[in-house]
Amino acid sequence: MALFPRSHVTILSIDGGGVRGIIPVILLQEVRRRLAKRNNHKPFFRIFDLIAGTSTGGMIALGMAVPELDSNTGRPTGRPFVSLEEMLEMYTERGLEIFPRSKFNTLRSVKQAFGDKYDASGFEHVLEDIFGERTLREAATSLLVTSYDTERRRPHFFKRKPGPWNESEPDFFLRDVARATAAAPTFFDPAYIASVPDSGERYCLIDGAIIAANPALCALIEAQKLFPHARSYAILSIGTGTTVARYSYHEMRRWGYLDWVSPVKGVPLSSMTTDAQSELVNHQLNKLRGVRYYRFNAPLLGCSEEMDDAGARNMLQLSRLAYEIIQKNSDSLDEICDVLARR
Repeated sequence: MALFPRSHVTILSIDGGGVRGIIPVILLQEVRRRLAKRNNHKPFFRIFDLIAGTSTGGMIALGMAVPELDSNTGRPTGRPFVSLEEMLEMYTERGLEIFPRSKFNTLRSVKQAFGDKYDASGFEHVLEDIFGERTLREAATSLLVTSYDTERRRPHFFKRKPGPWNESEPDFFLRDVARATAAAPTFFDPAYIASVPDSGERYCLIDGAIIAANPALCALIEAQKLFPHARSYAILSIGTGTTVARYSYHEMRRWGYLDWVSPVKGVPLSSMTTDAQSELVNHQLNKLRGVRYYRFNAPLLGCSEEMDDAGARNMLQLSRLAYEIIQKNSDSLDEICDVLARR
């Protein structure tokens, strides 16, 4: 049974990609600008029936889905808890707190083959500053954030469904959800978290890109469960850039295990799996009836492909790429904004 009798469902889906999350933030700022021109000033949690995200995309989703609280009454306002401007600042101003650089970066990449590349304490400090004590149940729209449970060996989806909170569902601090969905193996240790209030149960979780680098298909399936009588689904799916590195037969023919997982080579096994998974989702969603799939992404030409390169030059290049995506896909952006403006 549908929780809400929606005929037309709108979905926002945001990929993973570390500091490359600056790309979807800039695109969402443009979507907001175009919606304002259409006289729609609603926050995204009033426009999208479901917001989904993986890894860095999950962090953005959490910030947009949870409303700000009025300082006097404590009641939710019509503004998001974390603005897009604050998200942009997180990448440009605090990226180096999460992924600190040093003159020993090459040695750090070699170390990554034998242990975590970064101490997670800087990342956790940023998440605590951003999300504080807010929890998942406070989201004002349906929410889906991906991760993978290493102990139970299954996907773990953090969810907020429409309507009153189901008290049988575990709640979590947003900072813990963000830490779990972005716990990229070899970069950070797994997130080891508990629900709120603490039931005594623990979850050992790693990056959601393990199961869904592009969470759009997971989001559609969730939306179909929530709104099974809907006649159409419009999905705004935003990527964080596709890799341009190519590996030739002659280069790979003598590779062993260490070559396939080498950080110096860009962890080919992981990057190929991620790209292939994302492209498969794109193909499937473009073939489904009743689904209008608007995908915005581009090759990382001129940008670093590393998810942890938070240097000023790369952040500038990523920003430029975002504006190029906007310019080259202006008609498609107008089309999805026409759909969203009616919400």
